[in-house]
Amino acid sequence: MSAISGALVMRAQSPVRRWLRRHGWTYAVWILLLVLVAYYATLIPRFGGFQVASIVNNGTPFVFLAVAQAVIVIAGGIDLGVGSMAILTSVTAAQLMEGQPFAVTLLIAAGLVLAAAAINAGVGWIINKSRVPDIVITLGSLYVFQGMALAVLPNPGGGTSEGFRYLFTGSTRGIGANPWPAIALISVTVLALAWWLGKTRSGLSLYAVGSAKTPAYLSGIRASRVKVLSYAVGGGFAAMAGLALTAIAGRGNATSFGGNLTLNSVAAIVLGGVALTGGIGSVIAVIPAGLILFFLSPILTAMGVDPNRAQVVQGVLIVVVMAITGLIEWRRQRRS
Repeated sequence: MSAISGALVMRAQSPVRRWLRRHGWTYAVWILLLVLVAYYATLIPRFGGFQVASIVNNGTPFVFLAVAQAVIVIAGGIDLGVGSMAILTSVTAAQLMEGQPFAVTLLIAAGLVLAAAAINAGVGWIINKSRVPDIVITLGSLYVFQGMALAVLPNPGGGTSEGFRYLFTGSTRGIGANPWPAIALISVTVLALAWWLGKTRSGLSLYAVGSAKTPAYLSGIRASRVKVLSYAVGGGFAAMAGLALTAIAGRGNATSFGGNLTLNSVAAIVLGGVALTGGIGSVIAVIPAGLILFFLSPILTAMGVDPNRAQVVQGVLIVVVMAITGLIEWRRQRRS
């Protein structure tokens, strides 16, 4: 009887284990974000809605950029140029949107997202044709986009409409206590992307190619097209990050962030459970991961950590997280 009971218990547990295997990491990252927010609240004398809005609004570019990187990595690639693409979009938007009404700034934003998607699709096409590793080609694109950004706007400047700023920040001045517009924007775009990745043939093909290119090819999936598609989608989300930067600052700055944005995007996807080897990960888990990566700096500042030492602490934490996720992936491969 005990053997039968044991078997029944194991059967009852197996769905739970499967659920934890599929969704456990996602929920863990969300819980970690909530824990960090709660801890931050103990460090700030008057923690309230303004601080929450600041975390969400200022973290929005990091979220969009992490999602951009996640799509490309899931398909088996990596893009070191996403940060520079965001900056290029930001300064171009600031130049074109200055003095324009809200409706026109929306049209400009849509055009820039499509343009960024097309340009990054071209990067994916070059990788396919040259057969040079992604990391080499995208390192080149990083410098190309940086140079283009400086050519478009050599000095900080430009502007955008008050309505466009409100769309990303919940305030016409870029600073306020209303996080809901940013939350809505992130939710709609990322949930739509998650649905596409998990429910459509073209979206699922990114996972198939990222996990095993040859079997995917034998099953009729064109790996080259998938590569281009992933880079196009990643470019579009990198542009969203750039638009968020313009909305927050109210102007463009070609010398802001850049390489740091790219490094943070890679760290965020690893924290979010996206395997750098490709084929594994959820863009939903990347949302809290992107916010956490942004959030580390304010927490360390509130703790009184010296800014120079804070960078060291951030670097150590990123290395630890990447090591832990690498160990988990190694154990998963051993079990399979």
